[in-house]
Amino acid sequence: MKLILCGGGCGDQVKEGYEIFAREVNGGKVLYIPLAWNNGNMESCINWFKQEMLPYGITDIEDVLDAKDITKEKLDKCAGVFIGGGNTFKLLKMLKETEAFDNLNEFLNRGIIMGGSAGALIFGKSIDTCLKSNIEISSTDENIVDLKDTDGFNKINGYSIFAHYKKEKDKPENVLAYAEQLVGKGHKLICLPEETNLWVNGDKMVIVGQKPAEVFNGNSVVVLNNNDVVL
Repeated sequence: MKLILCGGGCGDQVKEGYEIFAREVNGGKVLYIPLAWNNGNMESCINWFKQEMLPYGITDIEDVLDAKDITKEKLDKCAGVFIGGGNTFKLLKMLKETEAFDNLNEFLNRGIIMGGSAGALIFGKSIDTCLKSNIEISSTDENIVDLKDTDGFNKINGYSIFAHYKKEKDKPENVLAYAEQLVGKGHKLICLPEETNLWVNGDKMVIVGQKPAEVFNGNSVVVLNNNDVVL
């Protein structure tokens, strides 16, 4: 299994993750899944992704605008999949209402998936780690689709992702309070800044990027830097 889970940045912020993705794709076809997108027209989102991939030599890209089109046959022709950001609840609902969820799960046996923000969150144990609460931070989502089953793919040893961690426009005390609130509800967290990725290669999970990640597991908080292993 190969996964790159990004805290949500773009361009040079994410270059370390993009480099791994490009290396693993190795000139093959990439399926782009922008189903979470909720910020402007879809054409601009697709063009953004193509420009993001161009410096890394990834030009054979197909996008899907309906989860029903994420078929085994389509995935068989791809070396990699990129799942973009937006509303996490919307994304997961669309995947679970079709065969896309199972098809992507199976694809991980042979290909690589990179997810940014919402596209990363769905691979944790739960996406409740981005649900709006009484603590105001900018990286949370409204459950606009009334999703009941918020369990993710659960591919990172029972951890869930906290994306956009310590985003500059948020109050640091609010971000920490939100993380502690999640821990109090029983979540294990891998907190990723926008410049930081979690590189999952088989049973090994490594932090890759420009800023430290923080791992919350019960009462324990561990700061991990580039190339540090998540236990």
